[in-house]
Amino acid sequence: MNLEKLIKTTRSGKPPRIVLHGVHGVGKSTWAAKAPDPIFIITEDGLTSIDVPHFPLCTKLPEVFEYMTGLIEQKHDYKTLVIDTADWLEKLIWAKVCKDANQDNIEGFGYGRGYTIAMTQWDRFFNGLEVLRDKGMAIVILAHNEIKAYNPPDADPYDRYQIKLHKHAATKLEEWADVVLFANFKVYVNTEKGKGKAALSAPERVIHTSNCPAWKAKTRYNLPETLEMDFNKLMEGIKNG
Repeated sequence: MNLEKLIKTTRSGKPPRIVLHGVHGVGKSTWAAKAPDPIFIITEDGLTSIDVPHFPLCTKLPEVFEYMTGLIEQKHDYKTLVIDTADWLEKLIWAKVCKDANQDNIEGFGYGRGYTIAMTQWDRFFNGLEVLRDKGMAIVILAHNEIKAYNPPDADPYDRYQIKLHKHAATKLEEWADVVLFANFKVYVNTEKGKGKAALSAPERVIHTSNCPAWKAKTRYNLPETLEMDFNKLMEGIKNG
């Protein structure tokens, strides 16, 4: 064994793995459409007002893998793959698992076995994404979120925004990603004299890059805690960081 040949001191240089979850209507798909030369694999019909290259709507899991295989095996100029969205992809995974096992629903396996079996399909999905990264494609995965109770072992329970996936899949996605971003509307508080305080939602949208009690987020890059909801701003931050 030659340690000098094995030990590396530089970054891999591969394109980033980006996950964005956000509140309804914040503009996740519009944001991702500004990525470098994107191609969308859509599992929900959310691109009605966005002019961007995309495959036909996936209604079955094999279609997702078929489109990924096409990007792997065929020559193209796309630089970013966008999955829109992860939670609707999960529905396709569950449907495939249930069909293969002749079950009516994912709970029919009992004792959470259905969700464990579904992870084999998630593993296949992430393996395909890594092959695409080896070919030079950045990966952007969009997801809806939900407010759920979080029970930390060292504090009282509290509610926070989390990715709308089963916990096994959510953990896998968050571990895989280089950045998990949370998008929301910037909220101001009206404190004018003589008026009661009221939270006002402004048109400005922001992206949060670091974890806090109110939402799940993380970054492996040196990013500011908040960014404008502009894909170019994110890429500038990644390059500078």
